[in-house]
Amino acid sequence: MKFTIKDLKTLLQSIQIHKINEIHIENSTFSLTINTLNQITDLKTIRHKKHIEYTPSNNQEIKNTISDSYFTIVSPMVGTFYCSPAPNEPPFIKLYDNVQKQQTVCIIEAMKLMNEIESEVSGEIVEILVKDGDIIDCGQALMRVKPMKNK
Repeated sequence: MKFTIKDLKTLLQSIQIHKINEIHIENSTFSLTINTLNQITDLKTIRHKKHIEYTPSNNQEIKNTISDSYFTIVSPMVGTFYCSPAPNEPPFIKLYDNVQKQQTVCIIEAMKLMNEIESEVSGEIVEILVKDGDIIDCGQALMRVKPMKNK
């Protein structure tokens, strides 16, 4: 099968229309994975399952490493990111804090309205990707949460 520019355009349009964030393509010398959005959580989180590391060598091997699963909390709107409820008050969460499902983790100000953003999972904050006062876009990653293991 020959892959043409027309095929590529069709594929890219389909990815955009269906809000696909992951596609897995693999052959004997190459493997590619792209994540899909988790529609259940109303586009607030993206679940990352696999990290693929490409290490070029003489035989062009590809090394797949499975990392810990984590959720990315993304902004549902354009606005200004605030990590605390008001100036000079402590932040809602800090790096490596444990959060509970539906716990407020930040505020996004949009058109003079303060919108509380909640965690969709219980777990540990492993990365905060924006700074207090940053202007953010809809769908922009805000922080990553390592979910608690179910016992």
